[in-house]
Amino acid sequence: MRTRFPSADAPMRTVMRILLAQLEKAITGLKRPNLTDHTVHEVRLDLKRARATLRLLRECIGEEAYRRENLCMRDAARPLTTVRDANVLLTTLRRVDPAAQAGQKQDFVRQLSRVLRQERRAVRQRLLHKDVAAAAASLVAVKRRLQGVPRARLDRASLGTGVRRAYESGRKAFAQVRKRPTDESLHEWRKQTKYLANQLEIVLPLRPKRLAESCKRSSRLAERLGEDHDLALLGGKIFHYARGPYAASQNDAVAELIGRLARRRKALQSKAYRIGRQLYGAKPRRMAADLDAG
Repeated sequence: MRTRFPSADAPMRTVMRILLAQLEKAITGLKRPNLTDHTVHEVRLDLKRARATLRLLRECIGEEAYRRENLCMRDAARPLTTVRDANVLLTTLRRVDPAAQAGQKQDFVRQLSRVLRQERRAVRQRLLHKDVAAAAASLVAVKRRLQGVPRARLDRASLGTGVRRAYESGRKAFAQVRKRPTDESLHEWRKQTKYLANQLEIVLPLRPKRLAESCKRSSRLAERLGEDHDLALLGGKIFHYARGPYAASQNDAVAELIGRLARRRKALQSKAYRIGRQLYGAKPRRMAADLDAG
């Protein structure tokens, strides 16, 4: 959601308006009578953006309030995560194995596809109306509390502080990946980069010339790491079922699928490292200075 800042003198008021709009959009989605897979996806994206925007306001609302509202948003999205993952697993399998998309599946892929469809139906059935309603009510309360933040507190805060914090977190996560590239460290790097990308998209109108390249790089990096994360989830499923009855007499098919997945992940991570070096090469204070400079 891109919003033109009315002036550089009160940017945090605009950030707050963006956050309130993001929350309202998520609430509206959760209150729909028919919560489709598309709606689930959109609500999760809205809440990810809202949590990134909230981080920009951390200095304004105080640490205690920030932690409370961040946890509320995180918990509101939690019931939707399993639905998203179940859909992504099937989509990723079709992308990794063209035969799965064309309907020319080997036995193991056919069996895995069937199991993943069964799991998708199961998680949809477990998405209870009361849990969705509770999530919407929690977000309504968050929105009401944030509407009460005084303008004076918004006007005293620095926009660069929040972006610098996100940039530092992403930089540290990248360093950890380079030291030990586990699925967990890559997942953390993805999360921190996505926060930064969402924040830069919000503040880009304020400093378009200085932030345009960083905004593009952070979005590209988040996409690469997001695809790698989806492949990691699928890999976990393959290894799980390859140890069970679904893999009987299918060792070659399993090995081929795992090999294809590993090659794709290696290529994605190579691209991610290259973009990461470009994005996180500057010192964090430079990122903040680009925002706070008049």
